[in-house]
Order: sequence, then C-alpha cells, then structure tokens
Amino acid sequence: MFKNILVPLHLDYKENHEKLFTGALEVLDKDGSLSLLYVNENRAHGSAYAILDDENEKHYNHDAFVELKNITEKHDLPKDKLSFNIRDGSAHREILEEARRINADAIVMMATKPGFGSYFISSTSERVIRHAACSVFVIRLTDYN
Repeated sequence: MFKNILVPLHLDYKENHEKLFTGALEVLDKDGSLSLLYVNENRAHGSAYAILDDENEKHYNHDAFVELKNITEKHDLPKDKLSFNIRDGSAHREILEEARRINADAIVMMATKPGFGSYFISSTSERVIRHAACSVFVIRLTDYN
C-alpha cells in the first residue's frame, strides 16, 4: 500500500472520477494521504496569453479549486486525507514536478485509449510513466471520445 498518492485530475472527465478515486483509495494505506492536482494548461501554449491576463488567470484557478472541492464532496472522499494543488504549465511536467515536490510514492491517473494521435507525440500518462520516480497506476477512461 502507498502512503502519499498524487491524483492528477482532468476536470472535463467528471464521469470517470469515481473510477479514478476507487483505484486511488484501493492502493492507499489506511494512514495515507491523497494529493489532488489540477494542471491549468492555458498558458502552456502561447496562444492563450492574449486572452488570459493575470486577473483572468487568478479567477480561472480559483474556479478550478472550487471545482476540486466540489468533486471531493460529491465522491465523499475522506477530507482528513486530502490536499489540493493547482499548477500552471504542461500537464506531464507539472505532474512529475508535483510528485517530486510532495515526495509521492505513487501516482494514480486517468488515460485515454491510445490512438494514432499519440503515436508520434506521446500521451501525458505515457510521459509520466516513463519519467516518474515512483509507481504509476493508470485508470482507463470509460469514454474515449
């Protein structure tokens, strides 16, 4: 079992959160903790700079934090075992950096079905698996779109 699990969340795939949390809680030690992470990728790609000034970004991150809290309440996650963080940047880099920062012993994350689009440019989960210093559990999304 793992004591310090990082759980990166994609806020758009709400229908898969229950499956993700079930997987994370299954490998969580009874004295362990979950660190939920949302990565705001709006500024990871230069095209968003023109429309997202610092004030808009602050509101966006606040809304994401509120959404994280709502998700944990909806899924009745143990509040005494939770922490939250929002990072700005490229998802795989920020997940890896957060895992290092909190000294995670495991990462439990969602992944889409691999397709031609990820053949030449690897997916976030693939990059995390390849570079993580800890165990990584991948929960497949129910809906691949």
